[in-house]
Amino acid sequence: MSTEPESSPQHSAGPEPRAGLPSPRRAGPGTGTDAPGAATAANPDGIELAPYTIPQAPAIGWNPAPSPRRRWIARGLLAAVLAVQAALSLRLLAAAHPDEAAAMVAGRQQLAHLLHGTPVTTDLLDRIPGSPWLYPPLAGATANANGIWGTRLLSLGLALLTTALLYSLTRRLFNERVAICGIAAYAVLQSTVVVGFYGAPESLAVLLVALAAWTLVFTARRHPLLALLAAPTTALACAVAYSAVLAVPALVLLALAGAWPHRRLGPATLRAVLLGGGTVLLLLPFGMLGKAVRWSPAQGGATGSAGSVLLNAVQWGGLFTLLAVAGTVGYARRAQMHEHESPEADGVATTRAQRALLGTVLTATALLVPTVHLWTGTSGALFRHLGYAMLLAAPIAGLGLTRLIGAHFRHPQLGILVWVALLALGLEQSSLRYQNGPDSGRLLAVLRAHAVPQGHYLTEVDGLAEYYLGSVSKPEQWVSARAGTDYRDGAGVQHHGEEGSAAAIRDGWFTMVVLDSTAPAPADRALGAVLASSGRYRLIAQFTSPTGDSGTYKVYLKH
Repeated sequence: MSTEPESSPQHSAGPEPRAGLPSPRRAGPGTGTDAPGAATAANPDGIELAPYTIPQAPAIGWNPAPSPRRRWIARGLLAAVLAVQAALSLRLLAAAHPDEAAAMVAGRQQLAHLLHGTPVTTDLLDRIPGSPWLYPPLAGATANANGIWGTRLLSLGLALLTTALLYSLTRRLFNERVAICGIAAYAVLQSTVVVGFYGAPESLAVLLVALAAWTLVFTARRHPLLALLAAPTTALACAVAYSAVLAVPALVLLALAGAWPHRRLGPATLRAVLLGGGTVLLLLPFGMLGKAVRWSPAQGGATGSAGSVLLNAVQWGGLFTLLAVAGTVGYARRAQMHEHESPEADGVATTRAQRALLGTVLTATALLVPTVHLWTGTSGALFRHLGYAMLLAAPIAGLGLTRLIGAHFRHPQLGILVWVALLALGLEQSSLRYQNGPDSGRLLAVLRAHAVPQGHYLTEVDGLAEYYLGSVSKPEQWVSARAGTDYRDGAGVQHHGEEGSAAAIRDGWFTMVVLDSTAPAPADRALGAVLASSGRYRLIAQFTSPTGDSGTYKVYLKH
């Protein structure tokens, strides 16, 4: 026997109808469109029922609001990535590279000039690939404090700040998961590891590019005039290292792509125009705009074949770029619900065109940098210039990595496999970068043994002797063969530049001449021919790379 109570009139009334919904109807025969008796079978007691509506499903299955737990977990993972990056950079031990030595020597003299009015006597200022008044004084100050280690530790600090900014801007574009994946892949790349322990202007310029990108993302939902806040850092990056102009097109387009989902196309375009115009105006003083526009990767370096440049680009950034391209394609096709922190709170529904533009902008520099080096046929500084490309591509590469892993970590083994491959490549390539060069220690030993107090020296290895041989020579005694010298021969004829160096060799004015096969080939061949024909010099030492695939140093001593 059923224990369910019988229905009674006082219990037959249903709940009050909700606002905006139709009034409930008593179920019974004839009230529906079904066959006779169907309504009675569905509601045999004739109870008045309220209508039922299915609520709208949320975009994500968890609370997207920030929480202390998520925040602390993300910070812990960020700290772990920074620790790995620092460890990878600190393991690279070698003597100063000529570019590093040139920056430190020029910086010491610039700093002494600024503080004490001491005249600048070195000719290495033209060797700096940026303004000699910005990065070199920093390098000189740290070199005065702790030598090459001080300068490289400065670069390491700048690199770690860059990674932290990259995490923040990626989290603002997407979420913590994409940000962690992006910086985890970025931190183990050869360009990140090497530039993070390399005393060159690019270490500061990459940080300034990251700060400009972070500013654009931070102000994307605010007034378009706030995009001007990124103009000073963009202009300063180009002044610190002229190579930063490679990142300017992406930054200008990021001002548009980052704001388009939150406002109309007109105001978003205005942001890009303001950033571009502001950067140009800030670069006009002191001729910085002309120097940045005229900059070329071929300046001061030897040319190579297109095949070798392309091979280096693929080896050093190919897998990461492929990950960014996959992220761009996947993001343009479909925006997944877990890739943004709070879509319901933001009320932003991105279109396919908006997503495609953002992904393309972030990936473009990773393709532009190798293309420019292919056009000029040089790859000597490619590993440094890839820093801009990998930085801007990291957010969309992190998204590509999360797509590979899948929702709810469906395929974590795929993400681990890709990251381990990036780590292995970064370890090997960064180690080879420090080994792949002539033996500067043996070169310095030869130069120290034959240096005399009143000697004159011509060198294509700028900076090394000036930095390491300060106890036996002065910077003004060393003449950069890349810049040439002014020389008056015995007949009273004045020669300038490379012709001045050749005339001085013919007259035997230089005590020693140091050649570097990685210098521009025409000048190197011309000096070699003059040395052979003059009959005044003999080859006393020759050093090649331990790996056998880099340049060669040759030391000639006057008879």
